[in-house]
Amino acid sequence: MSTDHIDPGDETSLGEATVVTSVIPGEELDGIDFQLQYFEKIRNHRLNYDKYQIRDKIAEGSMGSIHQVFDKNLKRSSVLKMILPRIQEDPRLFQQFIKEAQITARLEHPNIIPVHDIDVIDGNKLHFVMKQVRGDSLAKVLREIKEGTEDYVRQYTNYELLVVLRKVCDAVAFAHSLGILHRDIKPDNIMVGEFGEVLLMDWGLAKLLNEDDAPLTEGTDHSFGENFDSAQTVNGVVKGAPAFMSPEQAKGQIDKIDERSDIFLLGSTLYAVATLHAPYTGGDMAETLVNAQRGNLISAELRYPERTQQRDLYRIIQKAMAYDPANRYQNVTSMIEDIDLLLEGNTASETRIYEAGDLIMREGDIGEEAYVIISGKVEVHKSGVKGEVRLDTLGKGNVIGEMALISNNVRSATIHAIDKTELAIITKEVMEQGLSQLPSWLSNVINCLTERLLNVNQQVHPLIAGDPSYHVLRQLQYCYYFLGKEKEDNAGNEPILTANLQEVIGEISTSLCISVGLVENMVSRLLMHGLLRPFGADEFSIANFELLDRLTQQAGKDQSINAASTSPVTKDLDRIQSYPVHQILGCKADVEVEGKLAKILSELRHCAAP
Repeated sequence: MSTDHIDPGDETSLGEATVVTSVIPGEELDGIDFQLQYFEKIRNHRLNYDKYQIRDKIAEGSMGSIHQVFDKNLKRSSVLKMILPRIQEDPRLFQQFIKEAQITARLEHPNIIPVHDIDVIDGNKLHFVMKQVRGDSLAKVLREIKEGTEDYVRQYTNYELLVVLRKVCDAVAFAHSLGILHRDIKPDNIMVGEFGEVLLMDWGLAKLLNEDDAPLTEGTDHSFGENFDSAQTVNGVVKGAPAFMSPEQAKGQIDKIDERSDIFLLGSTLYAVATLHAPYTGGDMAETLVNAQRGNLISAELRYPERTQQRDLYRIIQKAMAYDPANRYQNVTSMIEDIDLLLEGNTASETRIYEAGDLIMREGDIGEEAYVIISGKVEVHKSGVKGEVRLDTLGKGNVIGEMALISNNVRSATIHAIDKTELAIITKEVMEQGLSQLPSWLSNVINCLTERLLNVNQQVHPLIAGDPSYHVLRQLQYCYYFLGKEKEDNAGNEPILTANLQEVIGEISTSLCISVGLVENMVSRLLMHGLLRPFGADEFSIANFELLDRLTQQAGKDQSINAASTSPVTKDLDRIQSYPVHQILGCKADVEVEGKLAKILSELRHCAAP
């Protein structure tokens, strides 16, 4: 069993939330008497008082310590979880420990850690014994991939990681069929064995759907809404890992937690697989919880754009992590169906219908999609010295706009629909997925031919050939000021100005005639460094106007552009919430600020490097 307990993003040390307990059905809670009776019950059925030879201590969690042991009766190595003394002294936590063993033992499934036995050692040390898993936690696998460890990068491809999540979904679906919620699904609690085993671990927070949660302290308020006290996590009101939990878990709304809360956790884990980062971050646990409560996260597409994923995967993550449970998958089976389609290469490609005469694409526009004509006909035109020249008429089965899949060039022709025409949309991700299904030699041949075609037809846009950072930053400010809408901050502070992230990215791409992907990469860096802050899953705000303007002017100065400060007349920015520079960059001295800004500019330029 791995000793790693690290969230894949490593942004925040979140620790473990204290477990709330409930009485085992059919048992009376009577403290020490109960413990003695339980120990005596077990003693009467023991085969060997020295059955287990305890070897190395592997780890220690919130409820018990984990040890490697040798089973003398069955002659095999196992793992033993021994209750901690402070847990054994608390009657409710003592029974919670037993409950974890009983629930896990009931879940007999290939992807759930099996429990072999429950017993006592030295007269009163309660423990239960599980299968020993030789391998790594998924958290460690993701961390090693992020650090570029060659063996892990080679072994755990995007496809293999998706297979791992698929097996975890099977485990959760089985648990739900028995009316059991896990409530703490995250990369740390998923073990990946040396021979393809995938096991969902740590059912310490598991809950029966028909069972009420009992507060650790009488009178504890379970529904504390937005204005929570982070100390309540100590009392067990909030249960789970803040970086991954659903909004209803983060708010402590126990009565609203159901199968869809586990589905959210599966989506959060899939987010970590896709981006190598946990969904929610913060300077401390309290801020992380606030972000989890409000759904403030950087979308998976922008969290780590260098780690290219299929767009269908992002759609699965977005649906599983919907803020409103009604908008999520309503059961794990539905989520599994979409993952299976992705694994089989059957992407949910969208289609688009154009009426006769409609413009499909315009010469000179930026495009990132190609199209397959499903039905209808189109006409291809190109601008000439004497006006429009008709090049071709294309029908069912033909592909149009294919250069967008291999280059950032502008569209080379204008295309209109002649009849009512239905097109299947082909993105770069869909094409890459199709190539991955081919034999490696054939995929290499196609990639080689594509590269040669690209070199022959290369026409580089000036902002792609050079450094577009100043122009993107300036357009970002303009778009934010004029597209942003003033809203009330959830915490009741000063008003906040927010804008739709994808709308602003699209506007910048169109205005500068550069690819959406390039803009996304640069915006992602600004989000990662905190100059932009996520508001919900779709919007953002500028953390500090003067700081971003300072970065913009520096970018212009580096390119010998006379960059004046942006002073929009349509917004009263003095009223808008602005975060201190030291809170954003983690430094106070001006010389440190300059260094940080220089580093950010360097990363922005790296994003644009061909």
